[in-house]
Amino acid sequence: MLKYVIISLVALQLILFTAFALPPANATVSNREIYTWNFAYVGSQELVCKKVILAPENRELPPSSPMQAVNISSKVVDANYCANLAKPVLR
Repeated sequence: MLKYVIISLVALQLILFTAFALPPANATVSNREIYTWNFAYVGSQELVCKKVILAPENRELPPSSPMQAVNISSKVVDANYCANLAKPVLR
């Protein structure tokens, strides 16, 4: 009888260890990078290729919000990165 109790305690310990200590599969979040044609600055008519990086943030949001907080940053890069993308029409 004692043998079964010890075996069940070891099994419970293994289950709890794997549930709480090991990260879940596919839980890594990488920063998303996209390239897009955009204006050089606000009020500009010059189109430039920009690299936009979306990085998740650990910031508290209201419990009712289905969204996740992100940090958005962009920088101008060489136009070759956007060569296969259609440019927006300027009016």
